[in-house]
Amino acid sequence: MNRIFLFDVDGTLSVGDIIPDSTILALEELRKNNDIVMLSTGRCLGQMKDLLSKIKIDGAICNNGAYAFIGNDIVFESPIKMDEINKMLNDGLHVTFLARDSYFRIDDNSIYYDFAKVFNITPAELKNMDYLKNNNIYSIGVQDYNLDFDVSKYDLNFIKVCNLGYDVINNGINKATPIEFIKRKYPNYKIVAFGDNTNDIEMLKVSDISIVMGQAPKEVKDIATYITKPPLDDGIKYAIDNYLKESI
Repeated sequence: MNRIFLFDVDGTLSVGDIIPDSTILALEELRKNNDIVMLSTGRCLGQMKDLLSKIKIDGAICNNGAYAFIGNDIVFESPIKMDEINKMLNDGLHVTFLARDSYFRIDDNSIYYDFAKVFNITPAELKNMDYLKNNNIYSIGVQDYNLDFDVSKYDLNFIKVCNLGYDVINNGINKATPIEFIKRKYPNYKIVAFGDNTNDIEMLKVSDISIVMGQAPKEVKDIATYITKPPLDDGIKYAIDNYLKESI
């Protein structure tokens, strides 16, 4: 039976900008074996150019589940309505936008640079309102030095990611959402998911096999089919060699 592999990025596939050589080779071997290799991440494709220069993939679940593709086919998408975006802008929130291929903002504030430092990422690129209107927005970042505002006034799901910001997606969307559609497209494939954090829990629960990295918190480890080593200790290759070759 062929398999579809879903790899969370930050803390699973990579740490910072480091991807172990063993992981790069493991992904190559999976693809040679006709398995489908996908990423599953809160990032958009535009934030993964450096990563994708080091590895080859067949598809990805992006924007915390709001956009997914395999090859040239869009498997699932859930763009945020412009009415909700305008409500945020009219309320004066500092927001970054994640389209399919770009991570951007339309105003300037020091919060964007301080938020980027927390996650060691490149700050959102400055664009104009026309650019916003001409792109589907699949997820939004809300950043502020004081996050004490009423999120319930928006018809959206706010996920706190640090003391400076939220990830925002449509209600009912998570990394597991596109998997239903992937299973319909590939009914005879077994889903194998790798993750390390609480935003991976839904994905891990609906997958046939869930591999959790060694540094993951207890609530994530508790739902794992198998617990492997941390990523920089060759955790992905270790799981493939010591569990998956025996189990499938």
